[in-house]
Amino acid sequence: MTAKTDRTSRDRPLSILLFMRNASGYFRIFAPVLEELLARGHRVHVAVDRADTLGGDRWLEALRTAQPAFSFDVNRSLRASPWYQLARDLRLSRDYLEFLRPSFRASPELVRRAESRAPAPLRRLLSHRLTRRPGIVAAAAAVLRVLEDAIPPFDTIRRYVRDKSPDVVLVAPHLMPGSLHSAYVRAGQAAGLPTAVCVASWDNLSSKQLLRVQPDAVFVWNDVQRDEAVRLHGIAADTVVVTGAQCYDPWFDWSPRAREAFCARVGLEARRPYVLFVGGSLFPAATTEAEFAATWIEALRRQDDPALSGLGVLIRPHPKRGDQWESVDFERFDHVSVWPRGGRMPVTSADRADFFDSIFHSAAVIGINTSAMIEAAIVGRPVLTVLEPAFAGSQTGVFHFRYLAEVGGGALIAARDLEEHFRQLAAAVRDGSRARSREFVETFVRPRGIDRPAALVFADEVERLPRREVGDTPERRHLLSPALAPIAVGYARLVAHRRRRRKAPSGGRFRRRLVRLLARG
Repeated sequence: MTAKTDRTSRDRPLSILLFMRNASGYFRIFAPVLEELLARGHRVHVAVDRADTLGGDRWLEALRTAQPAFSFDVNRSLRASPWYQLARDLRLSRDYLEFLRPSFRASPELVRRAESRAPAPLRRLLSHRLTRRPGIVAAAAAVLRVLEDAIPPFDTIRRYVRDKSPDVVLVAPHLMPGSLHSAYVRAGQAAGLPTAVCVASWDNLSSKQLLRVQPDAVFVWNDVQRDEAVRLHGIAADTVVVTGAQCYDPWFDWSPRAREAFCARVGLEARRPYVLFVGGSLFPAATTEAEFAATWIEALRRQDDPALSGLGVLIRPHPKRGDQWESVDFERFDHVSVWPRGGRMPVTSADRADFFDSIFHSAAVIGINTSAMIEAAIVGRPVLTVLEPAFAGSQTGVFHFRYLAEVGGGALIAARDLEEHFRQLAAAVRDGSRARSREFVETFVRPRGIDRPAALVFADEVERLPRREVGDTPERRHLLSPALAPIAVGYARLVAHRRRRRKAPSGGRFRRRLVRLLARG
């Protein structure tokens, strides 16, 4: 694919198509970029894979109402393809084999997650030690790679792209095992359009799925992710673009509301300091994060250090794990509040203000592993954790946790046990220093300049993507594609049949339902 010219979109407004999985998971991350692109006069259409069960679509609706140049829809083109089921199971299989590499031996939860989603025949094949030998795994991976390479760009997606007539295709990939978001990149490339993969979060390149395509550009947060893209994913180094983490732009110039009003709202005494316990989206463990928090509070209340004895606790559950906090009784503790109940995504202005105030007015922030620790570092609060064995899979078992403690000198103060942790917490509450976090923020969050919003950098790079003439890219044809086509259709029918059978009531279930209906009558 050759560039028509080296002009940027400043010559005229661009029509930008952004693919993303859903609104609740991705809109908050890309909202600053969308707002900046629209402010520059570009048109933006967001294609979400599915309607949002968490209510995130209302945020897209609000932006569409405020910005006539913005539009969105629920895009069905991925799952509508007859190639979808075969491609998905091939991808799940390849992802599983990738996690069997030696580099993931210290990350058993990642391996278990990939294994749980892999097709049953492959799981059975690799259930024996002999079949897990490196040579056999490598051979299986090579066969799967050939088969997946034979799958052509989905015609359903190509038609969708053609109907939207974009100048640029952006993909915020959902890199969980089995994801096929690379199909959007391939469809954009097949149409001769400039394409860019936009990495959404800090753990996406190190704990999920490999990128299976080489787009014109891969937008990443920092040099750590640049290294991951090149070393782990095989992306050409000259196409990896460091933009900073645009999702955190709002926190750099946000103004807090009065402490007294905020504390009254969340149910804490304003005259007493408090620490913020932030919940995460963790791997399943022997104990829940809520149960650990209760144990942690009990231990905190036994401390006789003056810096800790009168300390309040504000707990902010993760929005995806809100139910577990309902099963633990925190009302038995004085000066402890769980708020907001069930958690809440900080997307609207009011929710952002609540989230910011909860960090700003705290003396320190504690958690197991969550991106809220990055936000705490930006606001300048000490960030602490305990290396709890029950959560090893979510802490030392994932690469991105180490970045909190190591990049730019580290923002995270990690303790090996509660005794060490409370000594560190007492020191942090007394000191309140922001110096430890600044270098981390400069390195990890805003590597293009601490005073330069990442959304501006991101938008500049979108405008610099090379223009293409439609048809510049010759369509790639694979010798196996014609032979695989009927197999793909048959496989899709088989999967649909199995799903119908699973949904159909069994004889016993049917009889029980009939008895209940007759009893009501």
